[in-house]
Amino acid sequence: MKKGLLSFPIFALIMLFVCGCKDNKVGNLAEKIIGKWMAVERDGTPLLTNMSHTITFLSATEAYASTSWIEVVGMDNESNWSKIGKSQVSIKGKKLIKTIQPNAHVLVVDEMKVTSINDTDMYGVSELETFIDGIRVSTTKFVCHYVKITEDYEDDVLGVWEGRVTSEMGSDYNDTEQHRWEFLPDGTYRFYRKVNGQWLLNDEFAHYFVDGTMVCCRWKNIGLSEDEHREWWNITMLENGVMTWTAMRERPDGATYISTLTMEKVN
Repeated sequence: MKKGLLSFPIFALIMLFVCGCKDNKVGNLAEKIIGKWMAVERDGTPLLTNMSHTITFLSATEAYASTSWIEVVGMDNESNWSKIGKSQVSIKGKKLIKTIQPNAHVLVVDEMKVTSINDTDMYGVSELETFIDGIRVSTTKFVCHYVKITEDYEDDVLGVWEGRVTSEMGSDYNDTEQHRWEFLPDGTYRFYRKVNGQWLLNDEFAHYFVDGTMVCCRWKNIGLSEDEHREWWNITMLENGVMTWTAMRERPDGATYISTLTMEKVN
């Protein structure tokens, strides 16, 4: 049947060919891998910003990952909130093997065959396995694309910023109102709404972290619901007291849209 023509094996071969054309020599992977990388595509499809992650290789044997994923097999919400999720690394030729153990019961092994790597991009085919108490519970194979991140905005976001969220197709959090965010060095932030000309603190539970250009926020709307909300953003511009965040989101019908948050520094 023609419907199944582009099954994963064929698609993967196509991607491997395309990736190979970009840089058919992986070279010394142990040297090229050093630095911070952000996942941007899976099987040729751009990743939603909330599903992206960064991984920083300190050496050929040690790395740490940042993620805000909530629904990961065997992991609770708190385990999925991490900027320094440590990962053991081993390199065997073109194979890059990352081993992560977020808690005593869960072990995640990501074995990626790197097909291309240069100063800006890395492509490969990953086989991701998850074990709970030594029993393999899931295996996923996919083509991946990472980009290298050279900026680090962790200190630059500190302080009070004022702005509003906009998007191409509307968003649950797009109320067109001006708000304020006060980012503190301890990893918490304060969110303010303007009511009758006064800036009022809205949240009592609000945490964030910045890793490179990625920002992860989590909060609860105190008084409205005890549900925890999380969002990834990517800082696309920060200069002269103006900061812009962008994110690709998905609506319930599967359509994607771009959400933008532009804010100015408040003295």
